[in-house]
Amino acid sequence: MQKQEEDQIKVADIFEPLLDSQQAAELMHVHPETVKRRARRGEIPGLKFGKVWRFRASGLEAYIRSLMQ
Repeated sequence: MQKQEEDQIKVADIFEPLLDSQQAAELMHVHPETVKRRARRGEIPGLKFGKVWRFRASGLEAYIRSLMQ
């Protein structure tokens, strides 16, 4: 395996892919605006890059689990 391929594998193992608001909404079965509104309120963990929100699936899962308790 080449060094560049090894580096890509290591990065993939460290960083969980980020979802956009549309993908997060599909995962949660809600409208994308609902996801963004909850993120602005701090209810859902998310990161805002410029005008675009990004979410980790694990953060959304934790949020959903907290609602179920």
